[in-house]
Amino acid sequence: MYKELEDVKAVFFDLDDTLYDQLKPFSLALESENLTIEPSLIEPLFKKVRFYSDLLWKTYTNGKIDLDELRTKRLIMACNDYNVDLSLEKAKMIQASYEKQQNSIKPFSDVESLIINLHQYKKMVGIITNGPVEHQYKKIKALQLHRLISRDKIFISDSIGIAKPDKRIFHYVQKQVEVNSNQCCYIGDNWENDVISPIEAGWKTVWFNHRNRDPETNHSPIKEIVEYKNFMV
Repeated sequence: MYKELEDVKAVFFDLDDTLYDQLKPFSLALESENLTIEPSLIEPLFKKVRFYSDLLWKTYTNGKIDLDELRTKRLIMACNDYNVDLSLEKAKMIQASYEKQQNSIKPFSDVESLIINLHQYKKMVGIITNGPVEHQYKKIKALQLHRLISRDKIFISDSIGIAKPDKRIFHYVQKQVEVNSNQCCYIGDNWENDVISPIEAGWKTVWFNHRNRDPETNHSPIKEIVEYKNFMV
């Protein structure tokens, strides 16, 4: 196991685009709803959707928009950036197809092996994710990760009332599992939510940078990986 985890007692993962490839159901949803877009633009469009999702999440948590509006707005705003005219009705159809495709998601390669290894090394393993409880747990079940991670180690923002990037969600979790912050590690793909926030809460972080993004600040994760096999000895 990676040497920087020797003093870590608890390892928590982000969910979306960290434990499974969120681009796959997104691409299939665009295809099923016949959205005309160059294949080379699908991943950049997806990144824009994630960008606007994070941007609008703050508005959602403040109660100014509901979740359905967030999901359609992020699609419309992202498409506008690529001069793709997307109606509200079409955005709703793509979102519905996207949610349907998420019923068939699979974990990234080596995710299950890593979790099993962490358990073997006596590490507590959990998930911290933003989103509605039923929706997020449905994805965890689709990934079959509920077999490897106990329900009491899965923390979903809507059930807590705190969402990333608010670092208080990490303080809340460590109190619940009774582990000191410097003995906790978080693994995730989003720089603001999954690197800055836990570091500022006193946690160690591993940046799962499989989309080859650039760091946005001077915060330093203990390791940057693009595949989970890079995390394992």
